[in-house]
Amino acid sequence: MRSTVAFACSVLLAGLIWQPAHAADDFFDSDAQTPSPITDHFALRASFWHAAAQTDLRLDPPGIPLGGTALSGARDLGFRPSENEGLGELMFRLRDRNRITADFTELDQSGTTTLTGPILFGNQLFSPGDALSTSLQWRVMGLTWTYAIFQNDRFELGAGLGVHLMDLDVRGEVPTRFADYETSLSGALPTPAVEGMVRITRRFSFTVRGQFMKGSLNSTFGELEDLHTDVQFRWVPNLALGVGYSLMRLKLDSVTMSNPGLVGIRLRGPEVFVRASF
Repeated sequence: MRSTVAFACSVLLAGLIWQPAHAADDFFDSDAQTPSPITDHFALRASFWHAAAQTDLRLDPPGIPLGGTALSGARDLGFRPSENEGLGELMFRLRDRNRITADFTELDQSGTTTLTGPILFGNQLFSPGDALSTSLQWRVMGLTWTYAIFQNDRFELGAGLGVHLMDLDVRGEVPTRFADYETSLSGALPTPAVEGMVRITRRFSFTVRGQFMKGSLNSTFGELEDLHTDVQFRWVPNLALGVGYSLMRLKLDSVTMSNPGLVGIRLRGPEVFVRASF
């Protein structure tokens, strides 16, 4: 994912260099509708995200809800407290008021630590002195549709519905004892969405988007929060640079007999991005 984002950034910057010199002048001199996130019909954004990462796990043995050891990724498993991630987003409009957005996020964490106490990790009991190697992979693809309730050349407010498709893999092992446990989870969570955009000047725009879901079903509690805000500088009509802040949080807590356990993931931090559009 990171190499893909780097390649996309290189292509977009090359396009900027080759942009005709008179394009920027026409951008300011024209009385036509000003290019902005409100008027864009297609956009591709590539971001660099420095995110503080917090992970909490409790992998219960099958059939024994709440039986696993509660673990903090940074404190107990040797996970890094922050990650540098690449983000991708694709947006296109259907007519003027309907927007479809697709975005992708990925978190890869791993660590090795010498245990100071016993850990029940799924159906494996790891003992004090074990060198435990743990990995966590979380991949999320969001698909969101919004409809502009209010829209003019300077302001847009939309609401709609999205879905987050997720895949989670967790593995822990002590190679010297050939002891390991691995579990995975896949699913989709619906998320109501609200977004707003303001064109402050001809070059500067402000955007904000929020998606949130909280509920329980069949002894499983789920919560998902996805927030993003940014300021964009429209360098030329079809290319913008920006800085922003994103937060993504997931909590799943199951006390079912078939698949008990808890996972909590929180990513938050600043990002910088390049955005091509027309």
